[in-house]
Amino acid sequence: MALKYWFEFKDVKAIVHRVEISDATFVGSSTQVFGSCSLEYSETKDTLEPVRGSGLRIDLEANSALTFYDLYSEEERTFSVLYKRNNEILFNGWLSPEGIYESLVTDKWVISLDCTDGLGFLANLSYVEDATGLNFVGKQSLLEIVSNCLKRTKTPQNILTSVNIYYNGLSQSLNPFANVYFNANRFVKEDKGDTYMNCEEVLKSVLEPFGAVLTSYKGEWLIYKPNSLVDSSSQVFFAYNSLGVALSPASRTIDFVLDLGSQIDAYYPHHVNGNQQKTIKSSIGAYRINYKYGLIKSFFTNLFLENIAGVVDEWTIQDGTFLSFPASNKGLILESSDNLNLTDVIIYSNSFFNLKADDSITFTTIIRTIFIDGSIDSRCIFKVRLNSYFLDFNGNWTTNNEGFFVQSSVKSDITYSLNSQPLPEDGSVYIEIYRPYQIEDVNNNVLIKECNIKPYSDNLSILKGENHTFQRTLKPSSKIKDIKTVFNGDNESDAYAGAIYKADETTTTNSWTRKNQSETKPLLQIMGEERMKMYSKPLQVYKGDVYGYFNYLSLVTINGLTGKFMPTTYSYNALSNITSLELTEVLNTDILSDVLYELTFDYGNVVEPTIKG
Repeated sequence: MALKYWFEFKDVKAIVHRVEISDATFVGSSTQVFGSCSLEYSETKDTLEPVRGSGLRIDLEANSALTFYDLYSEEERTFSVLYKRNNEILFNGWLSPEGIYESLVTDKWVISLDCTDGLGFLANLSYVEDATGLNFVGKQSLLEIVSNCLKRTKTPQNILTSVNIYYNGLSQSLNPFANVYFNANRFVKEDKGDTYMNCEEVLKSVLEPFGAVLTSYKGEWLIYKPNSLVDSSSQVFFAYNSLGVALSPASRTIDFVLDLGSQIDAYYPHHVNGNQQKTIKSSIGAYRINYKYGLIKSFFTNLFLENIAGVVDEWTIQDGTFLSFPASNKGLILESSDNLNLTDVIIYSNSFFNLKADDSITFTTIIRTIFIDGSIDSRCIFKVRLNSYFLDFNGNWTTNNEGFFVQSSVKSDITYSLNSQPLPEDGSVYIEIYRPYQIEDVNNNVLIKECNIKPYSDNLSILKGENHTFQRTLKPSSKIKDIKTVFNGDNESDAYAGAIYKADETTTTNSWTRKNQSETKPLLQIMGEERMKMYSKPLQVYKGDVYGYFNYLSLVTINGLTGKFMPTTYSYNALSNITSLELTEVLNTDILSDVLYELTFDYGNVVEPTIKG
């Protein structure tokens, strides 16, 4: 970025503030202008709100010779804005041209322009690859998903993470974000065909189960847990660049402590303007999380059997003697035999799908006979295997090791589909493709254009998901939190897109623990417990002005009040050195012996939880 405009000013404490406005296409010398600024964060009523955007309001002195009309652009991310206080980055984002005007009655005027860190753009940007616009496929780590979303802001900043929740078996010295995987197709909206979730929806979807919050902090993206800060204000964060590559050193410790009080007691920052007040926010008595499973569309991503230099992703070639590839490199050409031989395995799938007893699948393929010197159609042999069971041509699971055949045609593509009966036991399913055969000695080939397995939705669609319900059993509040819908959680079957995977990208998760705990619980149970802990009693809410700067991401103690607080509204006027804010109490009270947890299954009739007793 080339620097176009800049201004500096000193606040009432003589601290230097600097704002820089840059444009990648600008050529020439930068211009010093005059102005001031205010740093703001989006208002929230919930300390567990997962995405917290920041903004910068800049006031510029304009005149008839300097109208700032050149800052107008139809592209929102043309002019980058950097704000430093005492040479420390507090804001990195983009200028919005709204607010530019020219006075017709005076030769000097002040314009106010808004800037955003880019998180506000995400609600309008689909979760696709930033450079190409292509959709993501396969499994992605949580870190990769967060990085992909933040790339869409066009605000390249380091990413720091600290969530302290681990699936059982994951070393607590490792970062869960780099070792937990999600299905990319989970972020396609089921009710809208191929419409992708926007990046804000995706971020919320993956952060909420961990009780994690994303915001900007001193020119970096920080992902933290408010519950964890209550018990330990100093946190160790794993550090990555904007692409998700580990930095060196790989971790960083940040202390968020801030003490606030009156000037008469020698505090700085301190209360100012005499507008301080305290209110109370009620606790919650019941809460429900509704986990939507979502069926995956396919167990394979390489549906068209595309090869690169003879390697077919998701498949292993066992005998390439009778195998070749079309010029398009999509599909398999198998040379037919005039003998049926159930030992001539040509190729088999090496993508294994973990399925549960009573799941059902659909096998599909598209094949065609390639005419060489005869007009005889060929029969292509497939075996779909589950442990010691084989799928037969009626969709039954049998121990008869014969498989089934699909008759190809020299006239047109043949699309074949076979629905299975429910699986007789848990296990992994894979496909073997054998050499085709025909009843006469001719030299025809079979082109397999597609081969796929997907969940059989007619059998699986009855079960929609899970309900995780939490209720205080002693003296509950009558307030019931709105049902929270989530799209990812534990699941032992690969048939569901919402399943979460361990670092091997194959094994699904089923139990988790918080740092230094010995518990074994579903992730969504931990999610619900942490919300119940945060709202375990009526919360104190402090509101008023403070003289002095402190970072939005601070854990605040207030002289004369018990408890710890975090900002839920925040606006820092740099020129006057006054921060207007609302602080909400944060808790991590151990009330789990007083919380009744119930897991039920969702068959499409989710209702609000009610208080019992």
